[in-house]
Amino acid sequence: MTRLEAGADAGTGIGDAERAQLENDGFVVLRGLFDAAAVLAAAAEAQALLQREDLTARTNLRARRTWNMASNGEVLELLDPVVDVSPLCASLANDPRLVQAITALREVPEVALYKDKLIFKPPGTVGYPLHQDYIAWPSFPESFTTAVIALDASAQGSGAVEVFRGAHARGCLAPRDGGFHMLDEKTVAGHERVFLEMEPGDVAIYGCFMPHRSGINQSGAPRRHLLVSYADGADADGGRRADHYDDFHHWLREVYGSMGIGDMHFR
Repeated sequence: MTRLEAGADAGTGIGDAERAQLENDGFVVLRGLFDAAAVLAAAAEAQALLQREDLTARTNLRARRTWNMASNGEVLELLDPVVDVSPLCASLANDPRLVQAITALREVPEVALYKDKLIFKPPGTVGYPLHQDYIAWPSFPESFTTAVIALDASAQGSGAVEVFRGAHARGCLAPRDGGFHMLDEKTVAGHERVFLEMEPGDVAIYGCFMPHRSGINQSGAPRRHLLVSYADGADADGGRRADHYDDFHHWLREVYGSMGIGDMHFR
């Protein structure tokens, strides 16, 4: 993990050390990339979206729910996407400091926003099992790179994201059948587990082959993270984002349909 060091590229704050860490470890944390006040303002704006029943309706593909151990019931987990309804989240996702950091880390001429979501993770909310972000859809690029923007502090006890140093180098660890697969613990055996503990304004970056998971938020405060993902090179085409969400919504409708839930819409 790193702070933006003196001697790094003056325009991006990214140098050889950061690029080497992303290549070798599979992740890098940029400390204090954003002002804490800016991310807390974005969190407040996004939190207000929870009052909009049109966005949070169970039949809206944008909103997804998970189990809350504290209340012993379902709770809204995330909004995906979010930047089209939260201008302040959109500002963070498109901030030149972040976009230029991603291009510098990947050493490509340009990247484009491909996917975004806000995970609210209130106290008691369960986390995600071990998985990779890559899904073998025709429109899904292997250049998919995610920046996790901490809107709240995250620690092991609040369900911080866990990554596994160097495990990304093994590539896709799931069948390339177009499905979303959880990974067995043995797929990360021998790789150091690292909790991405962050303060508001910190940003963690990793690629689509990094196995990761998160635990229960056992703290008394939310652990809100804005996840913004980019594609680079030939994939950096705004139309690819629309293609992704078309594929994603088709897949979600199949998942909900298998659960007996129909009449889903996107709003």
